[in-house]
Amino acid sequence: MDPLPGRLGELYIKSGLDYEFFRYLFPRDKDSGVHRIAGTGIVAGFIRAHARDADTRVGLEPKSGMELCRVLLPTEELFSRDGWVVFREQDMRLIWTILESCFELDFYRYFLKGMQYGYEKKETVEAYVISRNLVTGEPFDTLHKRVYRNEMKLMEMKVRQLTRKARYFFSEADDTLLQPKI
Repeated sequence: MDPLPGRLGELYIKSGLDYEFFRYLFPRDKDSGVHRIAGTGIVAGFIRAHARDADTRVGLEPKSGMELCRVLLPTEELFSRDGWVVFREQDMRLIWTILESCFELDFYRYFLKGMQYGYEKKETVEAYVISRNLVTGEPFDTLHKRVYRNEMKLMEMKVRQLTRKARYFFSEADDTLLQPKI
């Protein structure tokens, strides 16, 4: 297999919603299994800014509660040649913080828009989960019954988790945030 053009590296991402959101931002390539860090978004820029040049591959060991992600960064933006990058532990912690913050901002923005348009909380959260591809698998109507039930349970769990997050966020917020702009 030919090496991929760009700079390869490995990065830990917290399991759960953080990883699902990372996967939404940077879909995993089916052939190579890497997440291409492309685009001009905050998270992509932050990951590129914290990548450090490495002469050889630095392999990370799997950790409990973490997803080990192979990432590919474009060569032309940071480095003059293809090769390897490495992320220090403190850099990964900063990346997690930015990823989590961007996820929360994205979710709250989506939630507020849904409320402004008059949708129910549960409908809004379900739409968010589906639109951000936070559940894996094929479209629900084509799944085998057992897989369908498992996907629905997973979706319900994520909907409950995000509904609690929204309830907590808005429990102390002024109700004027939810009023439509006139």
